[in-house]
Amino acid sequence: MCHFIVHNGYDVLKLPLGPERIFFQLVMQSGGTIGVDIFFSISAWFFLDREQTIKSNLKRVWIMERELLFWSLCLVAFYLVFDRADLGMKLMVKSVMPLSMGVWWYATAYAIFLALLPFLAKGLKALGREYHLALAATVLAIWGLTSFIPGMVRINDGFFGFIYLFILISAYKWHLQPLSAKQAWILTLIARW
Repeated sequence: MCHFIVHNGYDVLKLPLGPERIFFQLVMQSGGTIGVDIFFSISAWFFLDREQTIKSNLKRVWIMERELLFWSLCLVAFYLVFDRADLGMKLMVKSVMPLSMGVWWYATAYAIFLALLPFLAKGLKALGREYHLALAATVLAIWGLTSFIPGMVRINDGFFGFIYLFILISAYKWHLQPLSAKQAWILTLIARW
C-alpha cells in the first residue's frame, strides 16, 4: 500500500484535503514505515540473543550482496527484454553492485547496520543499565516525541533509524520488565509516529 502511494504516477499531496487524501496518507502510506519498523525490530530482537562478531556480520552482508546481485541481474534482464524504455545506463551500472550502490534503500541501510552492529551492541552493553536507559530515553525524546511537532528534526528511515530502534529494543530487552500489550502499542506509536 505504501509503495502504491509513494511510487504512484500522481502526487497524493495534490488531492484536495478530504477523506480520500487522509486515508491515502495516514493509512496506506504510513503502513510501509510501520512494516519496515516491525520487520527490522524482529531481526534486532533476535540479534540481542547472541554476541555479534565482525566476521559473522560481514559474512551476512556478503551473502546479502550476492543474493541481491542475482535478483538485480534478473530484473535488468527482464527490463532489457520487456521494457527497455525504463532501464537507463545508470541503473544498469548500479545493478552490478546493488547493495553497495543503494539500489534498494532497505538492504543498503540494513547492511550498514549489520557492519556497525558488533560495535553498537558491545558499546551499549558497556554503558550499563543506568546509562543505556538514559540513552534510550534521550533518543526517544529527541526522535520519538518531537516527531509529533511539525518542523522538528526527524530521523529518517535508514541505518540511523535502525540504530535508533536498536537502542530502544536493546534497552527494553536487556534492562526492563516485559510490558503489557497496551503499553507496548503506546510506546510503538510514540517511538515511530
